[in-house]
Amino acid sequence: MTLQWIPLRALEPHPENANRMPPHLAEKLRAHIERTGLYEPLVVRPLPIRGRYQILNGHHRAEVLRQLGHTRARCDVWEVGDDEARLLLATLNRLEGRDDPTARARLVARLAEGRSTEELSRLLPEPPDAIERLRRLARPPPAPLPAGAIEPLARPMTFFLADEQHALVTEALREVGRSDAPAGDGAAAPRPRRAEALERLALWYLESRGLR
Repeated sequence: MTLQWIPLRALEPHPENANRMPPHLAEKLRAHIERTGLYEPLVVRPLPIRGRYQILNGHHRAEVLRQLGHTRARCDVWEVGDDEARLLLATLNRLEGRDDPTARARLVARLAEGRSTEELSRLLPEPPDAIERLRRLARPPPAPLPAGAIEPLARPMTFFLADEQHALVTEALREVGRSDAPAGDGAAAPRPRRAEALERLALWYLESRGLR
């Protein structure tokens, strides 16, 4: 392998290249190269015709360089035959790692310092909504609430009731929501029916659990 500057007019696309880049990503690749002039070297192989090369990896980069008026490209030259060229064509354009979301979020958050989401979306492959999600992911988690700051959530429970127990529960639930009888003038207030029914239900529960 050797790194060379090769005229773009001497580079030919591989006729069996199957890789296609969506237009919005091709536009971002163009904007990146136009802004920085930096790109990964193309991978090419020499053809039997002297001075001609075939692209194995970097078809989109070559096209963008032509659109931007470049006359040559930085290339890695690999001496490979037809079968190996096809194998490389089928792997170089497909083998790629995947970002760890947390690490990607930290990287985007650093890039976001002094940049708006719209500006970042012009520089990175992600659209604005994905960049916003990554920025939120990079934020530190909220501090835990102090003990007792919120009411504990109710936990569902399942009971198997005998007929007598079922009647008691039904009666207690029926009493819930009914108005307690008002006390008459000079008379002691009667015991609220709701409280009595619920008290009986609570006592049964405690007995059934062996807590009383």
